[in-house]
Amino acid sequence: MTDSTTLVPLREDGTHPPLYCVHPVSGSGYVYAGLAELLGPQQPSYGFEAPGFDDGGAPLNSIEALAERHLASLRSARPRGPYLLLGWSLGGVVAYHMAQRLVEAGEEVPLLVLIDATVPQPFPLPPEKALLHAFLRDLVTAMGEPPEALDALLTPYPDDVTPEAVWTAVTAAGDEVLPEEFDEEFLQERYDVFRAHAEALYAYEHRGPYAGRVLFLKAADSLDARTRWETLAPRVERHTITGDHDSIWAGEAFATLAGLVRQGLAQARSALAPAEG
Repeated sequence: MTDSTTLVPLREDGTHPPLYCVHPVSGSGYVYAGLAELLGPQQPSYGFEAPGFDDGGAPLNSIEALAERHLASLRSARPRGPYLLLGWSLGGVVAYHMAQRLVEAGEEVPLLVLIDATVPQPFPLPPEKALLHAFLRDLVTAMGEPPEALDALLTPYPDDVTPEAVWTAVTAAGDEVLPEEFDEEFLQERYDVFRAHAEALYAYEHRGPYAGRVLFLKAADSLDARTRWETLAPRVERHTITGDHDSIWAGEAFATLAGLVRQGLAQARSALAPAEG
């Protein structure tokens, strides 16, 4: 990512309309690199990377601000639609807001893919300890199974524990919890992004129903009550994938996920064909 764009290339080759994938709470657009590989050689794919993740800038703590920043990058790269959007977790909520803004501007969004994203509604921000635990779990999950030592390390701390106290404990534990190269400065930078995005998600009030086509892929272990996108998207197509919020990105579940995204993209292209012909 450069100062002028939040887009990062995942696969630039291909003749199909590009797919644009919005980062989850971590802020990284490269989490979709594996998915891009499975979508085929003709499907260009790009990720959106969050401000503050790797550019030295300040993270954004509202869904609206994130959406507008990414829309500016999208418009710069592709001034006119059709636009194909995808987002996992927080990225799904940002993509939903982006799709609404594009449609309001008269653009075509043939497909919005939401991967295990919760229906947006305001909630109180969890205590600092819960946020720190979620952050560290997210970080280590990206490298494999979260170590049991992580839960044990945080158990003694009060809900209002400071990040600095946790970083000290994590680094003192060595590679029992995290790789030793993850120093306190790195952890604080990544946590600043994570926490800003958590604030954004918990404060966001949706803009009302979205009339476009939505493909919703839900992890079987996620709560049904938080994923009823039918209340906001009457044209939603729902599929359930075996696993939890993270495990759907591995093994057979991931193959199923990628296959459903490929199918959705093919249907979107078919719907576009008469207009483009």
